[in-house]
Amino acid sequence: MLNVFRLYKRAALFAALSATISCSSDTQIGSTLPKSLSGQTDWTTSKAAPTSELTAPSGTLAQYLAFALSNSPETRAAFETWRSVRLRRSSASRLPEPVISFGYYLRSVETKVGPQLYKIGVSQAFPWPGKLESAENAVAEKAKAAALMVDAKVLDVKRNVAMAYWDLWLIGEQHKLKTEHDAILEALAGAVRGRLQVGTATLADLNQIDLKIARHHDHREQHKEAAIKASAILRSVIGSSRADVNLPATDLPPFGVPKASASQLIAMSRKHPMIQKFSHLASSEEHRAQAKRADRYPRFKVGINLIGTGEASNAVEDSGKDALVISAGLSLPLWGSSYGDAAESAIAASLSHEATLEAGIRQSEAMLESALSDVRDAQRKIELYDKTLIPQAESTFEAVLGGYQIGRSTVAAVIIAQRDLIELRLDRALARARRAKSWATLEFVVGQELDTGAP
Repeated sequence: MLNVFRLYKRAALFAALSATISCSSDTQIGSTLPKSLSGQTDWTTSKAAPTSELTAPSGTLAQYLAFALSNSPETRAAFETWRSVRLRRSSASRLPEPVISFGYYLRSVETKVGPQLYKIGVSQAFPWPGKLESAENAVAEKAKAAALMVDAKVLDVKRNVAMAYWDLWLIGEQHKLKTEHDAILEALAGAVRGRLQVGTATLADLNQIDLKIARHHDHREQHKEAAIKASAILRSVIGSSRADVNLPATDLPPFGVPKASASQLIAMSRKHPMIQKFSHLASSEEHRAQAKRADRYPRFKVGINLIGTGEASNAVEDSGKDALVISAGLSLPLWGSSYGDAAESAIAASLSHEATLEAGIRQSEAMLESALSDVRDAQRKIELYDKTLIPQAESTFEAVLGGYQIGRSTVAAVIIAQRDLIELRLDRALARARRAKSWATLEFVVGQELDTGAP
């Protein structure tokens, strides 16, 4: 009868061998944390989740940006994609699972030292040297590309928030300027009514001013609806669901042009994460091609088998001694052509990513030139309005208004002068918003914040 203690001893031996083989295939899960999240350690230890709602916004762009980066579904989606790719690295470098086998002899083979009762074994397959390393490197490069996509999505969210923010600011600024214009027209209407009573003004003058006031009063409802629409867009891009919360825009648009030279801006744009990711994707496909080429070579298999032997019927030396067999084998890669096609497919994908990288660089340079031109043009217009056009319009309006008070000018002239002034102020507000939005686009293209200098 087989000794129970010997059975436990044999089982423990093979369990230890199996565990040793399994541990040899474990790898450290590496990661490349996206730069945009390097200061947010909680993103790496738990799933990304939205923070509390925005209840009392101060109206600054910085507050909306901070809220958007924590709540934007697009940012969370990119982050989870990166986590998904990063966590595949360990499985890519994992050895095939070891196999434990057991066989029981229905017809026992009698040997000199006793009958063979059962066979228990463990085996492990090993791919061609370099395959696992190449497969792991392929996933690692994809993880780097996914990390860059998180950074790119953060940049995209920043740009979208800035675009929506300055649209909202422009609506508020236009409403403020037109309200001031209404106040001037109403004051002028009061003055004309006083003159009408003493006979120095006509009813036509008063009707002309009242018509202007009535037409301008429509802007209040128009701006109200426009503000609701712009707030909804801003609420969407920052990831807020509180439709009942008013979203003000209190910042003033930035001023100036970039300190960096054109060549420095081009160098920055070429390091944009949306462009650099294609370099990592191309490298990933190259490593995948190497892994596929390794499939064209044999895989190795080693194993060890223990044959349990019962006690001999006659008292002999080594009665019941177990047999221990070591085995080795090679797979036969009969389908080499298909493995070759898989490697060529990966090479083609790598070349595709390299071509996309080149196209991205060209497109980035074109976008950079366009955004930089828009910034310079808007800045030029702002300076023209501030230094020349608006001061001249203000002087003209004051002169015409003074002339009207002493009877040397007409109501029509006053209205025209005031209209010219309000139109120039509205054009300046539009140029300031355009410059701010162009600046946001410029920072998106270069992939980082820029300092302003004297134009």
